Amino acid sequence: MSIRQYYQQTAYINLNGSIVSAGLLSFILTASFLFSWNMPLVLVAVPFLLVCLLHYNKYLLYQNKSEESMYTFPRHNDKTLFSQNHLLLAFAPAPAVKLLFFTPDGMLAGELRELDVRSWRWFLPYFIDKSLKKSFGIYDAYGCLQASLLQDGKGIKMINRQKEVLGFFYYSKRNNNSQFATAIVRNGRKVTIEESSRMFPEMKLIDEHGLIVSRLQRGWMPLEWTSYFKDVHTPVLSFDYSLDQGGRLAFFAALAHRYMYHDH
Repeated sequence: MSIRQYYQQTAYINLNGSIVSAGLLSFILTASFLFSWNMPLVLVAVPFLLVCLLHYNKYLLYQNKSEESMYTFPRHNDKTLFSQNHLLLAFAPAPAVKLLFFTPDGMLAGELRELDVRSWRWFLPYFIDKSLKKSFGIYDAYGCLQASLLQDGKGIKMINRQKEVLGFFYYSKRNNNSQFATAIVRNGRKVTIEESSRMFPEMKLIDEHGLIVSRLQRGWMPLEWTSYFKDVHTPVLSFDYSLDQGGRLAFFAALAHRYMYHDH
C-alpha cells in the first residue's frame, strides 16, 4: 500500500458513511410520512444530515489528497520496519487502535493493530471496551508479525518476534503540561517517554543518559516529503540510528497507549 492508496481508501470509507447516513435519513422521513408518526422531524433529521455532510466533506478532502499525491517508487524497501529511522503515521478505523507507518517515499512500512479483533467490539462504548485487556501486534509491510505488545496490569509487556520479553512499559503520569511514562528495557535500562501538550504537541523518548533518541512531531515535515503526504500535520516519527529494538518497542507501546480510540 502507498499513501496515495491510503487516501483513496479513506475517501471511499467516508463516501460509504455519507451514503448510509443519507439512506437512513430517507428511510426515516419516508416512514414518518407513510405511517403518520408524530415526531419532531427536524430534531430527527438534522443529526443524520450533519453526519452525511461531514462524511461527504471528508470524502472530497481525501479524494483531493489522493489526486495530488505523487505515484510512489519504493526507495526504502531494503530496510526492515525496526531499521527505519523515519516513519510517518496515519490512522485507520479500529475498535481500539490501528496505526499505519509509511516511509518518506510514501510506501507502507508496517502497522500496529490488535492481534485479535471481534466484530462485536465495534459497537461497544468506549468506557466498556477500555476495561478489556488487549494485545497488539506490530507487522511489517507484508503482514508478518514482528513484535507483540500485551497489556498486563498497569502497563504493556513488550515481546519480540522470537517470543523474548524485551521490557515493560508503564502507563504515563501527568505533571503540569506534560505526561511522563517510563519503560524498563533489556539489561535493566530505564527510558522515559515525555509527551507535551503545548501548541505543537510532541512525544520524546529519553534514554538513561538524558539524550533524546526518538521523537514524534507534527508540523515539521521536510519539504521533499510533501510530494507524497498532503497533510503537513502528518505525525513524523524519528529514531536515532543507535536506538535498539527494545527502545523502539517502548516508543511503539507509548503510541498504542496514546492513540487508543483515536478512530474508534
